[in-house]
Amino acid sequence: MRLIAAALVLACASAIPQYTSYKRRVQELAEQLVAKEAASPGEDDPTLVWFTSPLDHFDRQITDTFQQRSFVNSTFFDGSGPVFLCVGGEGPALDATVLTTSVHCADMVELAPKVGALMVAVEHRYYGSSIPVSGHRGTENLRWLSSQQALGDLANFHQQLTTNYSLTDANKWVSFGGSYPGMMSGFFRLKFPNLVHASVSSSSPWQAQLDMPEYQNIVGESLAITSVGGSDTCKATVVNGHAAIGELITTAEGRASLVQTFNFCSEDALATQATAGEWAGSGVIEVPSQENDPACQSMWGESPGCDIGSICEIMAATEGDDIAKLAAASAAQHDGKCIGGWTEGHIAKAEAALKDAAARLGTVQGSDALSWPYQTCTEFGFYQTCEIGSDCPFVQGYNNLSSSLAMCESLFGIDADTVAAQIDASNAYYGGNKPAGSRILFPNGNVDPWHGLGVLEAPRESEPVMMIDGASHHFWTHIKDEITQPQVQQAKEDIQKQVVAWLAESD
Repeated sequence: MRLIAAALVLACASAIPQYTSYKRRVQELAEQLVAKEAASPGEDDPTLVWFTSPLDHFDRQITDTFQQRSFVNSTFFDGSGPVFLCVGGEGPALDATVLTTSVHCADMVELAPKVGALMVAVEHRYYGSSIPVSGHRGTENLRWLSSQQALGDLANFHQQLTTNYSLTDANKWVSFGGSYPGMMSGFFRLKFPNLVHASVSSSSPWQAQLDMPEYQNIVGESLAITSVGGSDTCKATVVNGHAAIGELITTAEGRASLVQTFNFCSEDALATQATAGEWAGSGVIEVPSQENDPACQSMWGESPGCDIGSICEIMAATEGDDIAKLAAASAAQHDGKCIGGWTEGHIAKAEAALKDAAARLGTVQGSDALSWPYQTCTEFGFYQTCEIGSDCPFVQGYNNLSSSLAMCESLFGIDADTVAAQIDASNAYYGGNKPAGSRILFPNGNVDPWHGLGVLEAPRESEPVMMIDGASHHFWTHIKDEITQPQVQQAKEDIQKQVVAWLAESD
């Protein structure tokens, strides 16, 4: 049970995927497609509800529909309370625990019995088991995947649930979500204020953006945050160590020495400057700012180096220069095992595997490996770069925007100008990080790199913001008993108090 909970924490904390390297991401997506199976909820699960959604909410001539998955928990509902909606997103897939013990919306679940709420959760189209187009998806069918279509699904669900449970205007709806689901939660209130009374939009990057240097910049800043065990010295070690590595990878001799120092499995792992850049440009150690949990060792039994504090401790206790300190942290994170390298052949194989996977998606059921990449190319961007001159703490200049845009062209035939135009359209439609809404709460954590594109200044009094010191990606939505940071526990309570206050307000 503990292992399952740990996996859920990490999965939820990584809800919005990192695009630190196109070629590395290529391999990840190819592996996902091969390994992923369609979710198969049990037929005897009383909380599982399938509902019918239109394929296209905007073209009245398209009358096709599909079955969408939702969950309902009426344990505390007597007919008079509010409706709490947990909005699904790109991952992890929803199951019945979303309304009991999951990390998706525990802030909502823990408040529900206090206010007698009917709890519901809706899976996002094209993710999990909610697959349109007769259960198949090829890139030609992804055109019905968008946040706007998904908002239409939520409005459609609202109508059906209202009918099925004889709800009235007295049953006020409040939407919850973290990461992309947090965006969708806020978007629902913003665009359908007649349906949703209030929203909690946790760790949500509302500002769509093509190039996102903020992500890695904040990763660097997080290494100096003392509330999670960071320090200025720790940050300097990572920054200066990567700068020195950047010099070494320009020569064959330097790369050979790094292969030995960092214990690569293959002698030709860093055979070229390009392959070395793939490794060093995304960080020679993992700095888990997005999913940083100071209790990862004691609570989950994970290896040393699983959080910022332990990384800094390892490096501080290591003799030698900054590269030696980074190598010690890397060894701890790999449990002393050798590191698999990124040879040119390895990269080519991964790219070929993904292109083959994309071609097969027209006949493969249940895979959403391309769904989120498609949304980044058609709506949001969010490509995390480490450009020269930025505050990225890693080797700069290798992890750049062009490699991410190559993914859009290669997989979907979408050119860079079109990606940029679609991102501008998203900001025009939703308001970017200055949305003109009301009763939307924007909590963020200062360790979480996604707060760089979040709503950090209240657009108006009815759209308050929160910044939680030491918190990573929507950790306050996790189960209360598994949150060890007092300030994160307090944030959960403050969020719940705001929701209760809003429930007392009339429209």
